[in-house]
Amino acid sequence: MDKISTDDHAQFKYYRSVGYFQNTPDPYADLGEIVVGSVPRRENDAQRILAVNLGLAIDDMAVAPEIYRRALELGIGTRLPL
Repeated sequence: MDKISTDDHAQFKYYRSVGYFQNTPDPYADLGEIVVGSVPRRENDAQRILAVNLGLAIDDMAVAPEIYRRALELGIGTRLPL
C-alpha cells in the first residue's frame, strides 16, 4: 500500500484517536476526489491506493455506477457470485 484514501476524514481521525490505523499514513484524498480526477491518481501501474471507507454506504452507491462503467469500458473486473 502506497497511499490511503477515505470517504470520511473526520471518522478516520476519530478511529485513529481510539487506536485504529496507528501505523498508516494520513489519507491523501477523499475517494470522490480520486474518482473525479481533482487529485492525482496512481503515479504508475505498480502503485496501490488503499480505500478506507468508513462513512455512509450512500457514498458507495454514489460512485458505484462510475466504477462499473469504467470497468466495462476497460474490460476489467471480477464478477462475484452472490
